[in-house]
Amino acid sequence: MTELPDSGVALAGPPVPGPDAAFFLDLDGTLLEIAARPDAVVVPPELPELLSRLQEALGGAVAVVTGRGLAIARGYTGVPSLPIGAEHGAVLDPSLPGAVPLPVPPPDWRRAADEWAAARPGTLAEHKTHGLVLHFRQRPEAQAEALALLEELLRGDGHGFHIVPAHAAAELRPVGADKGGAVRRLMAVPPFAGRRPIFIGDDVTDEDGMAACAEYGGHGLRVPDDFAGRPALVRAWLSRVAATLSDREGRR
Repeated sequence: MTELPDSGVALAGPPVPGPDAAFFLDLDGTLLEIAARPDAVVVPPELPELLSRLQEALGGAVAVVTGRGLAIARGYTGVPSLPIGAEHGAVLDPSLPGAVPLPVPPPDWRRAADEWAAARPGTLAEHKTHGLVLHFRQRPEAQAEALALLEELLRGDGHGFHIVPAHAAAELRPVGADKGGAVRRLMAVPPFAGRRPIFIGDDVTDEDGMAACAEYGGHGLRVPDDFAGRPALVRAWLSRVAATLSDREGRR
């Protein structure tokens, strides 16, 4: 059983994996609570220490694979040695091998996104190196309009992009850029190679990563199903994993 911090409630979590595990972790909705706006997320102060302990317990085989930009993800995690696949694997930090050229949104797309958000209070246009996102969590009635704009931008050759739904958002992402690609590239090199990968995520954008883990004999854990939809419980369980594996190693 894992106790949810600040609740006093003990909830059953997945079994603790063996020392041959590798973790691929989503950020928003998994390690971090979802915020009303992407720039309003609160990072628990204990997160860097948790990730460092987990890395130590697993010989470094821990990575974050997120839709966030690389600099933002690096700032949130606070662990310089942590491999990060950003923008759903479209942007790779230097520790990830096998980067491939990907398109960038044309300037007129970015202008159209900014104009769309400016005309709709409560929405937000988020710009990434290889994509853009329209957020409408505070204005859910704007969903249809967001999708309509992205569909309009893609008319013609589409510049190699497609539309991907997310939590209260719609995203333009390069075709072929997904979290599964980041998992596969890492699983080809130490310290991940030969391990059983586990991907923890909370929404449809994480399914590619989970499918990739299955190719290597691993699996996915879904926050809504396996952790009662609570990132705090994910963190508590990962802390237990780190402590349990470290204790086992210490008894050898």
